[in-house]
Parts: sequence; C-alpha cells; structure tokens
Amino acid sequence: MFGFDRGKSLGAALAGVVVVVLAACGGTSEDDDAASETTEPAAPLEVDVVTETFVDTSRPTAAGSETPAHPDRTIVTRIAHPTSGGPYPLIVLSHGATGHPDEYADTVPRWAADGFVVASPAFPLTNREVPRALANVGDVANQPADVSFVVDEVLAANDDPASPLHGVVDPGAIGVVGHSLGGATTWAVSFDSARRDERIDSTVIFAGLTMPMPGGELELDSGLPLLVMHGDEDDVALDWDLDAYEQAVSPKWFVTLLGATHVPAFTDADSPHDELVTRTVLDFWHGTLDGDAAALERVTADATDPALSRVRQE
Repeated sequence: MFGFDRGKSLGAALAGVVVVVLAACGGTSEDDDAASETTEPAAPLEVDVVTETFVDTSRPTAAGSETPAHPDRTIVTRIAHPTSGGPYPLIVLSHGATGHPDEYADTVPRWAADGFVVASPAFPLTNREVPRALANVGDVANQPADVSFVVDEVLAANDDPASPLHGVVDPGAIGVVGHSLGGATTWAVSFDSARRDERIDSTVIFAGLTMPMPGGELELDSGLPLLVMHGDEDDVALDWDLDAYEQAVSPKWFVTLLGATHVPAFTDADSPHDELVTRTVLDFWHGTLDGDAAALERVTADATDPALSRVRQE
C-alpha cells in the first residue's frame, strides 16, 4: 500500500487528504577532523533569480473551486541559478497545497549557490494565491506533467542564446524535490507508471505522501536514488512516506527528523533542523547528479545527529 487503497476512487482518497493537509498546513572521527582542517569549503557562487511564465498550450486547467477553467496550463516559475561557470544540474522544487515558491525564497538561492539551477513552479490550482486552493488538491494528478513541462522549458532556455539560462544547465543531470502535496507530485513524476519522467536522475521527498494517480501505479524498483526526510511530529503521517520508501530499492535514505512538524524544517522558517537538511540534500545532489562519490559517502553522516534525527540507509 502507498498511503491509500488504490481500489478507492481518486475523489474518496483525496477527501481524506484535504483534512490531513489542512491540519498539517554525532560526533566526528579524528580522520574526519583532520580532513576538515585541510579542506576549505568552496565559496558560494554568485546567484541570480529570474521569474518565467511557462504556458503549456497542450493541456487545459480545469475549473477550480473558485476559479474558471482555462484552455492551457500557465506555470509561473522562479529560477535561481549561478551567474557564471557551469553547466550545473537542474533541480525542480514542488510546493505543497496552499504553498508557494515564496516559502523557499531564501533556501533555494542557497542551494543554487552550491552549484545548482533550481526551478520552483507555482502550480496553477494549488498555490496559495489561488482562492480556496486547498479545495483543488485533486489537481495533483496534473502536477507531475507540470514538472516535466518546466524541465522542457528550462532546457529550451538553456539552448537559447538570448536567455539568461543559456548554457547554464546540464541536461543530463536532473533532480526533483517535493514538499507535502509536492511530495506526492514528486513520487509520481519519479515512479508512477503513467507519469514518470525518465530524465529524472535523483529524487528527494520532504514530508510527503503518495496519492493514487489515474491510469498509473507506483513502480519503485527502478533504482532511482531516493532521499526521504519526514518529521516524527508531523500531522502528515510518517508512514505514508515510509511505506513507499520500504518498497523502493537502493540507493535510498530515510531521515526521521526528531521533533519536526510539517513545515519549518523544509522552508525558510527557522528550525533546529535547517543545517542538517541543507547539508544532507546538497551532498545527496552532488553525489547523485554531479557524480561526486565523496559527497554521496557523506550523506548518512550529514543526516546523523542523535538529538535531531534517525537515519536508515540501504
């Protein structure tokens, strides 16, 4: 099971999700010490942030609870990128129900400054600027394709000499990360048989859940590198991510954040988990997208703090 009975209708499953989402919304060795004394961290890269409006004319947007239908999918996307060097891996961040890229306005540039292009779309019906966005969670079935379309558009900009993104993106290194309902989007675009994007090389889930997608099912045996982080005081049940994680194959990590609730550890809100989450995801991405074996070896240590976390790694 992946959090819901796939025999139920999508509407029945989503009815339960609305209630839950609304309620929710160690030491180092001497060798490590010696290495830290001799290796200086790289200086953060200079970063620029641009906003692009991507319009997918091939797919409509259904009427929302208080919004009319549209013949296309308009996806306003904030993109943080280093201003020199590259090309760099692309990360697409999916926000949760009634979430927004603004929640990660400080976090995302920090990721970009470590050597990534980070695209943060505002989904057409579930971002917080949409009236009664929480009533539109059923549109999650369309959000995996939104992620793929954003990848298409960013890669097209990468090929466009007139774009500020020209030559900045490595098209062979693409990761996705999703928070809450964005986690459901990310599970699907990574693993759902009807929605997965084969270009994705790395997946991160923040306090997510899985949801049934019409016409597809999760197929978790691809070996796509997976990192899941979820708080043990989150109103979105930890088991909803853990059930899927247990059926995935290695390489995979599950990090339980002790005392963490649904939002602060993953957004700009202050949290004792901030540094742990940041260093873990950055090394995970360097390891899985940049081919940095040393960074990948550090992921378990990055995520380990007896006061803040428990880590499973397989």
